[in-house]
Amino acid sequence: MASDFDIFHVRRGAMSNAWTTGRMRWYGAAIVLLAIVLGATAILLVTRERASGIVSIATDPPKATVFIDGRWVGHTPLVVELTAGTHRIVIQKEGYHPIEREIFADPSEPEASYDFSLEPEISSDAPGDRRERIRQLKLLVEEALRRGDYVAPENANALYYLNQLQRLAPDDPFVPEMRERIRRLLRQQAEASRRRKHLS
Repeated sequence: MASDFDIFHVRRGAMSNAWTTGRMRWYGAAIVLLAIVLGATAILLVTRERASGIVSIATDPPKATVFIDGRWVGHTPLVVELTAGTHRIVIQKEGYHPIEREIFADPSEPEASYDFSLEPEISSDAPGDRRERIRQLKLLVEEALRRGDYVAPENANALYYLNQLQRLAPDDPFVPEMRERIRRLLRQQAEASRRRKHLS
């Protein structure tokens, strides 16, 4: 026959087991909840990190004012973080034609670089403006060739300036001479590219 002492110990043991089981369930629930919170935080951080891209913007000449999506962001050269996708950029500098373009922020790329060449403004009322404009366009053609900007970027390449020059001075021998030079350089580029592909 069990004594009161034995019954007390049996009851106490049962209570202790029930309390331990309850505590283990609580710990298990807390661990699951913590894992969910940490997982959600990690997903949020990764999503946030992937939702933006770094964009570098430079101009020639520098210190031009930059607006992105209608908001002032600073002066060139600059580096900005933008939400992923397409953005409208406007670049302005006194004495130069403004530039309006679309740029793309790609979260999968470390940094997207955009370089813009600003085109000087010349007043059409100024005396000798045609001669000055021809002189400046020739300089812009030569600078673009030195940079290797034969047909790109848009509105800031050697061919673009040459077409403008041809409209102003169709009989200037500089125009056919530079056209032939651009053709030759593009052929050389294409041949070099073919050789590299053949070697690889």
